[in-house]
Amino acid sequence: MNDQWRRTACILRSLNCGIEVKLDGRRIMRVRGNRDHVASQGYACEKAQRIDFYQNGRDRLTAPLRHRPDGTFKEVNWDTAIREVAAGFLKVRDRWGGASIFYYGGGGQGNHLVGGYGNCTRRALGSVFRSNALAQEKTGEFWVDHMMFGTALSGSFPYAEVAVFVGKNPWQSHGFQRARPVLREIASDPNRVLIVIDPCRTETAEMADYHLRVRPGTDAFCLAAILGVMVQEDLPDRDYICNRTQNSDEILTVLADLPVGDYASRAGLSEALVREAARRIARASSVSVYEDLGIEQSLHSTLNSYLEKLLFALTGNIGKAGATAKPSLVGLSNGRLSTKTSPVGGHRIIGGLVLTNVIPDEILTSHPARFRAMLIESANPVHSVADSTRMREALRALEFVAVIDIAMTESAREAHYVLPACSQYENWEATFFGALTFSEKELGNSFTLRAPILDPLPGTLPEAEIHRRLILLC
Repeated sequence: MNDQWRRTACILRSLNCGIEVKLDGRRIMRVRGNRDHVASQGYACEKAQRIDFYQNGRDRLTAPLRHRPDGTFKEVNWDTAIREVAAGFLKVRDRWGGASIFYYGGGGQGNHLVGGYGNCTRRALGSVFRSNALAQEKTGEFWVDHMMFGTALSGSFPYAEVAVFVGKNPWQSHGFQRARPVLREIASDPNRVLIVIDPCRTETAEMADYHLRVRPGTDAFCLAAILGVMVQEDLPDRDYICNRTQNSDEILTVLADLPVGDYASRAGLSEALVREAARRIARASSVSVYEDLGIEQSLHSTLNSYLEKLLFALTGNIGKAGATAKPSLVGLSNGRLSTKTSPVGGHRIIGGLVLTNVIPDEILTSHPARFRAMLIESANPVHSVADSTRMREALRALEFVAVIDIAMTESAREAHYVLPACSQYENWEATFFGALTFSEKELGNSFTLRAPILDPLPGTLPEAEIHRRLILLC
């Protein structure tokens, strides 16, 4: 084993904590947190201990593959593969137009440079429509963020007096730097409060000062009841609302008449608990709120996102230390509304993304503008999108499908060609999530450009090189 510790970052979670690894040949044998990393400061969750399963998975690809009529694959050389993949897309483009070529993926948790490479190929092909895993659950929140604030916002939990988690268990899913130490710090400080809204008794809920254990699917009633208490007891930051908001009278009027007791009962909660939690949020000097998949993939998800954001908007907890703010590494276009809609169903495109659950509907039809080809990169929609059977049927109905990935995924098995990429530890890569914090008091934004710690696996190419070769022929 090589005794030298090599610095890199975890790519199995959006935070990309700084880590150090020890190698034994091509295997990653030991992993520890990098104490000098500006954002994670030595913290690394259990996911980082498993990166060798990603790096050396049994399904790693080592040669371009062409799908045979009998369902098996034949290895081909790179020149042949690139030439035939380019020809496949050009055939579709020349007959049906570039808009018929659909792009899915463009960077996982820690390889965001891929998105830029993929955009170049899309422009060369005239591809118009795209999607990725964010469109499975995040587009509703993106839309609300854009309509309310013009951008995505991020909480500052290390410095918040009150931390509120809605459908979120950061003890396991993290979501912000040093999640477990931060949760312990909040729970052990008598001047700080942890509030969890979740039907499950999670690890985070066990630590909470207030666990609002709602009935599944009733989050909107709970959130609305909290807001109703705030307005009816005159707890919002009136100066903030007057000076920094528009058209607030309508929502304040609705909340003023909201039957708090009835809504609390519908959510399976005592009115007293709801009122106590609302008052504690309202009187805090700083509040950070985090919603996640627990409400984003449940009933009334977009309404939940709107009500969740009113918790900090009505109390003026925006743009100050310990509260919610715009992280500078997140662009203004996250929830951008477009007049463009999907070509078949006319579904609204949010943040530039076609909603994942309608993708099969945009393929399995006789509509002349249907998608007819697909480039899938660093993604596996057959496995991750709802109704895998129909997604697989849609891929089989396309005239041409190519996949760029490091492994033989379920989606790759449906492709006409599979192009093997280097892993994220075999080439230069980066993430733009960073440490999304706000004030000078805090850690600040960070950006980690990861150098390769291993040579590329023979037979693979970096995504940048794959796209360069495709563009030269398109």
